[in-house]
Amino acid sequence: MSADLTSLPVHAGRTRRQWLTSVCWLLTLLYFPVSLVVARAWPSGYRLSDNYISDLGITRCGEYTDRDGLSRSVCSPDHLAQNVMFVLTGLLMVAGALGWAWWWRGRAFRIGCVLLAVAGLGIAGIGLAPWDIRPQAHDTIAVVQWLVQLIGMVLITPETARRRRVLAAGTAGSVALSVIGGVFLFAKGHFGLGAGVSERIAFDSLTLWGGLVGFLLLSSSGGARGDTRSETGRSSRRRRG
Repeated sequence: MSADLTSLPVHAGRTRRQWLTSVCWLLTLLYFPVSLVVARAWPSGYRLSDNYISDLGITRCGEYTDRDGLSRSVCSPDHLAQNVMFVLTGLLMVAGALGWAWWWRGRAFRIGCVLLAVAGLGIAGIGLAPWDIRPQAHDTIAVVQWLVQLIGMVLITPETARRRRVLAAGTAGSVALSVIGGVFLFAKGHFGLGAGVSERIAFDSLTLWGGLVGFLLLSSSGGARGDTRSETGRSSRRRRG
């Protein structure tokens, strides 16, 4: 009886941390409404097919040329809000990834979560290095962040398949979609989709996946309480052994 009573605060704290982990992942979805508001503030109109995601954070209005030699008009009055959102999204992802690493088991899974946290730092770095101020750093950070996040997602897939099959399927689908978007983005002419659409397929699919993680961790059957019970059961068996 006394052992059970002693363990209650530990279980409550563990469940609270699991809830916070889920909420951090869910809050990354705030990126989408904020980006929409920033895009709507453009005086000349934000063109999804022609303008990059990073154009929303460019600090100076003007004509900019992409790597294909095509010129695009950029004027983002609310660029500060977008760059702050990049940083916030990245930090939420860091917190969510590290919390998830503590929550579930498995060496490959935890390495994957660490890589997701590194990718989160990359997203924050994108907001701290707007494209018009530090173009080389911005592009390098974005590519590294994309690759690191994909590798992290691949590494966590076996454990998610064991615990949450829907999440494993969503992870695999997001990786595939993002890779396809990356191929379109780096291909000359972007297969007719335009640089903006291709980039959103490559990158926004990963942000949507983060929201899926938060939703399923928070609300799927056998969520936080179920994982807590299973961890408690394993601890009890180790003590008896």
